[in-house]
Amino acid sequence: MQIILREADRLSTLVSNFLLFAKPPASQLESIELGKVLIETVQLFEKDSTCAGRILINKQIDSDILIEMDPVHLRQVLWNLLINAAEAIEGSGTINIKLFSEKNKYACIEITDNGRGMSDEIMKSIFDPFFTTKKNGTGLGLSIVHSILESYDSRLDVESTENTGTTFSLKLKHISIPT
Repeated sequence: MQIILREADRLSTLVSNFLLFAKPPASQLESIELGKVLIETVQLFEKDSTCAGRILINKQIDSDILIEMDPVHLRQVLWNLLINAAEAIEGSGTINIKLFSEKNKYACIEITDNGRGMSDEIMKSIFDPFFTTKKNGTGLGLSIVHSILESYDSRLDVESTENTGTTFSLKLKHISIPT
């Protein structure tokens, strides 16, 4: 019975991800305090079974950085990147998260794990739909993240070293830094 429930859940996730990739929901732009949404998402993630009890999350978050984005899209991007970071870590490990402003133009989020890292060959394909290195992966998580960010004229960069870890860097256009 456990196997049936687990597989049903996996198929439900696959269908949801496929639909999100095939037809992303319409944007509901809002002015968002990025640090607040990031902290809320991380707090939820720390309670998720992917993370709880095995991964330490360090946060270095500048406050008062505003962006204009659909909060549902932002949470989806952050969640997918956190899941990827946690799944790259075998056993226990660390995820470091930094939020800062770059040249008063971009809000930057760096998510770094100390997991297994990726080869250059794998990195060439990570944003391709259905490409996965995971046994039960759908290959849609990073494709969805990349697609969402492109729709906001934002970018996602990645640096990785095998057996050391990976850093995903998001650059989101920010609208202001209140004084």
